[in-house]
Amino acid sequence: MTAVIIEDEIPAANRLQKLLISKEFEVLTTLHSAKNAIQWFKENNHPDCVFVDIKLRDGNCFEILDKITLKSKIIFTTAYNEFALNAFNYNSVDYLLKPIDEEKLDKLILKIETLRIGFLHEFSWKDFEQNDYQKIKNSFLVSSGSLLKKINDLDIICFYSDNNSTFLLNNVNRSFIVNKSLEKLEEELNPNLFFRINRKFIINKSYIQNVKNEYQKQIFLSIKTDFEFIISKLKVKAFLDWYKK
Repeated sequence: MTAVIIEDEIPAANRLQKLLISKEFEVLTTLHSAKNAIQWFKENNHPDCVFVDIKLRDGNCFEILDKITLKSKIIFTTAYNEFALNAFNYNSVDYLLKPIDEEKLDKLILKIETLRIGFLHEFSWKDFEQNDYQKIKNSFLVSSGSLLKKINDLDIICFYSDNNSTFLLNNVNRSFIVNKSLEKLEEELNPNLFFRINRKFIINKSYIQNVKNEYQKQIFLSIKTDFEFIISKLKVKAFLDWYKK
């Protein structure tokens, strides 16, 4: 998942950024004032989550939320609990008191994942076909030398990110660049066929040969490629629910 941090205390911002990166978030930026935050959200695509301190150096976060309609899940972070009621008027996902407890952050991430996966799997394949605004992307045009090549989703082993680029790997182990982020692909791919197992990979269920539960309760997937597929610990339950369908 992607995240933006709005926090005017540099040590607190750095600590939260390290925590989120350790939880497989991609932190797009850290903003230190309401003014900078408003400008950034006007000019950039909104992330999956925004972690925002309530009191900022030039006001408070509600000034941001009153001027920008965020498409992100909002998580308030603050040392002051008296703002809780007002915070929930903005449809926030949670309210974390500083210093942020890692265990509470884990519970929050699990809550976000549950909400997201539940939304993705709320619709059946038939539902997607019947709604014009929810079209599934079942093929991709990629460059192969000087030619364009069409690859069907059934022939794709996985999508993966590497060096700030996104690739698809087909069933003969050839990689092609795709001009979309993994986050965007998650919205477009058939959720009955594809699952994002961690920050780097979206895999195709059809190519899973074995699911192995190994040391430290980590789940590994056996797929005939050179990659090692390890499911993020926070996604294990959602993955198992998806895989057994």
